[in-house]
Amino acid sequence: MRVNKRLFIYTVLFSLALVLVLSSCIKDSGTVNENPNDYGINADINGNGSSYSENETVVITPELSGNKDSDDNSGNEGCNNDTYEDTGSGRPDADENSENGKTPSGDEEEILKIDGLVRVQDIDPDIVVDLKYATEDNFTGKKIYPHDVCVLREETAIKLAKANRELMEMGYRIKVWDAYRPVYVQRILWETVPDSRYVANPDKGGSKHNRGTAVDVTLVDMEGNELEMPSGFDDFTGKGSRNNKNMSENARRNMELLTEVMLRNGFTTISTEWWHFNDSDSDKFDIVDVNLEKFLEYDASAAVSTGTSLIVSAVEKMKDITGESEQVIFVCADGHEAYRAVLYTFEKQNGQWKTVFEPMKAVIGSRGISYDKKEGDRKSPAGAFRIFRCFGRTENPGTKLLYTRFSQGDFWVDDPSSPYYNTYQKGPAGGRWNSAEDLYVIGETYKYFIVIEYNTENPVAGKGSAIFLHVWKNENTPTAGCTAVSEENLLKLIKWLDPSLNPLILQFPAEDVRNMIRRQN
Repeated sequence: MRVNKRLFIYTVLFSLALVLVLSSCIKDSGTVNENPNDYGINADINGNGSSYSENETVVITPELSGNKDSDDNSGNEGCNNDTYEDTGSGRPDADENSENGKTPSGDEEEILKIDGLVRVQDIDPDIVVDLKYATEDNFTGKKIYPHDVCVLREETAIKLAKANRELMEMGYRIKVWDAYRPVYVQRILWETVPDSRYVANPDKGGSKHNRGTAVDVTLVDMEGNELEMPSGFDDFTGKGSRNNKNMSENARRNMELLTEVMLRNGFTTISTEWWHFNDSDSDKFDIVDVNLEKFLEYDASAAVSTGTSLIVSAVEKMKDITGESEQVIFVCADGHEAYRAVLYTFEKQNGQWKTVFEPMKAVIGSRGISYDKKEGDRKSPAGAFRIFRCFGRTENPGTKLLYTRFSQGDFWVDDPSSPYYNTYQKGPAGGRWNSAEDLYVIGETYKYFIVIEYNTENPVAGKGSAIFLHVWKNENTPTAGCTAVSEENLLKLIKWLDPSLNPLILQFPAEDVRNMIRRQN
């Protein structure tokens, strides 16, 4: 097989970047952004600089002839130690009660909800999130939100998701510029700049953003490119007004299309900002004051359903790593030292990453996951690795991968001193190696396995060997460095993977994924 040097280089660079992220987080702990109150702004002003009330409701029923046709849519290592049945070889099974593995609490299928608020992408991962106040790209020129946590009332988020589904049928998606803002931020801003031209007074009703029932949005095509609109976000020159007579016809069509769909799905508008929409049921809800940091305090296993949006975002941001790949398996470990993980599957369709299967429970090495794996450390390797072959004890179960049916006397060499280190070989050893996994003897956990191409091309002695994706014993038994799932799920993966689509497996701890996303935003 051709060596993908670019993939290798980017994997190393990504690993180094994550290390820098973690160190940076420690160094930045004394900055102002450490304050959980350091969120948001409410610039509720019109082109004249006078204040307005978000309670002003304008019901618009535009004529949209031709809008849908807009042109803008232009020791020994390997897995033997975790799965090997006692045959007198001295190879122990993994500790089923490893303290590093954390059992998720609560209902794994339940979406994370705090005081009625949910993450928007947990409701619909196809909604694009670009919180302007989490960047310097806003009228203040400063990054105000320390994190890009996009949340709304659950009821409002469901309405937004319905609107997004309708728009996707037309070839568009919703992009969110702002959503819920904590009230205490409003007070901090008001005390800092008590000017109603720029900041809504929290003592005079505040903003519907403080209820989680207001959202600032625009339209993008399926590739994520913004459509032409009357103005940019928070344009207070008068161009942002719905009554602006100087907008282009194309911008007006796009604004009216967005408006029509949002109104049809339970939102109202205000006249001064074309991008602002209120839930028509806003008055049914009280103002809430929630620390958004709480939405970041979760682990991968507890987020079998809620973690998908996070992983989608990560995959989208790893373009330099994924390259030409159109299939990705993403293994998200609970932590650096945890053995529990969640496995996600994505396939690129029309340029967009789409979920293939429901998230799968998985287990990894009994001592967690590492960017500097070594032989016998009982850790799984972190990084991005190719997939193109698999093995099994039976006839081909229906895979497109290069399939090898092994039999008695087949081995995977785990002897770092051997020139055959980390390769598949047929026995007997004949002095070629001093240690190897007997693939046939290991048993049902090796009924099928996918080779994770870690340290397989020009293998480095002692960096780890026999790293597979194989059948687990059960969800409570870690491995010695492999990744494992149920036999049912493994067969799904084996039958789905297509070498013509350049499949990859990515393995990272959840906290590093979150830090990477925050850093890039």
